Amino acid sequence: MRRIWNKVTHARWFPAAVIAAVICVAIAIFTGVSGQDSLLSRAVGTMLRPAQRAITHTAVHAADRYNKYFRYDQLVAENELLKKQVSDLNGRLEDAQAAVKENQDLRAMLGVAERNTSFVYASAEVIGRTLDEWSSVLTIDAGSADGLEKNDSVVTPQGMVGYISSLSEHSAQVTTIIDSNMSAGARMVRTGEIAVAQGDYQLMGNGKLKVRYLSRGADVVVGDTVQTSGSGGIFPKGLAIGTVESIQTESDGMSNYAVIEPMVEIPSLTRVFIITDIKADGQ
Repeated sequence: MRRIWNKVTHARWFPAAVIAAVICVAIAIFTGVSGQDSLLSRAVGTMLRPAQRAITHTAVHAADRYNKYFRYDQLVAENELLKKQVSDLNGRLEDAQAAVKENQDLRAMLGVAERNTSFVYASAEVIGRTLDEWSSVLTIDAGSADGLEKNDSVVTPQGMVGYISSLSEHSAQVTTIIDSNMSAGARMVRTGEIAVAQGDYQLMGNGKLKVRYLSRGADVVVGDTVQTSGSGGIFPKGLAIGTVESIQTESDGMSNYAVIEPMVEIPSLTRVFIITDIKADGQ
């Protein structure tokens, strides 16, 4: 408001406008007292009418600027309130979407559990991940206090994720199937051929692993499904590992290996399930 007043008072025409306004007021008072509209008052009124218009325009403009300035804080407050409401709504939407995804995962896992009643499961959320050229490890929010043990298999409804490589009371590290430290007995579902699924440094960066020790004449084709064979003592039989993407020859030329695309998208995992026990059928 002070800026507007300074702008008006420093205008070149302001002194003349003030004098004209005083004259107008004086004439108006004189006319009102005498009850007559004199020739002089009409002449002066005609002469000063442009100045009156200028003064009126300036006053209206100043009032408009004042109103805008006066409401600025109110508009800012309203804008901040609207931003907060939008943020709250976005948070609720994200929570709802997460709940829907969790419900879908639980339903899918329930179907897996119903098909394989020998597995006992615990669930956990992924709270951290190290996915680089040297390792592929997830951190989950469950540990020994939740019944987890080292070497427990970690899965999703789609297939195998990895195994518990270390744990504390309330968290655990999961070495994934593409990590170079991972090795598991594998079986080609279509042909029944037995091999070994292993993580590989060169493939890990692309989110893949290999199945090694395939014979040169092995009947393996692109698209074949690979499961755990149950050998090795860590992973139970029948967990889906992935599908064959290509068949390559080992550097020694004695055998082939298959590049495997995992069933599970490791980088996008938010929830996993841990096989905490394997019970005999009927128990």
